[in-house]
Amino acid sequence: MGFSKKSQLEGGIDNERKKWFITGISIKPVKIKLRAPEIEEDEEEECSTTPTAKDTKIPEKLKCPPAPRKKRPVLKCRSNAVREFFNPPSDLETVFIRRR
Repeated sequence: MGFSKKSQLEGGIDNERKKWFITGISIKPVKIKLRAPEIEEDEEEECSTTPTAKDTKIPEKLKCPPAPRKKRPVLKCRSNAVREFFNPPSDLETVFIRRR
């Protein structure tokens, strides 16, 4: 719904030479009365206030933890010494002899 581009008169002739009339519709005027809010002196004023309890406050920013560190590479061999393996004696049977 849009507004008519024609000028609204009681009666007239438009561009196409047609006669038009606005019907007499009675419209009641809009009554606007501003009422002041009634304030009673006995009642306390109810104003909104900011909560001040410790539980309702926004917590302070915490310090961020440090960034994770890279793991050290695992060393395959820590000692520089040469590993010695078991050298069996030339006579292997002497290893298995019972001794008292």
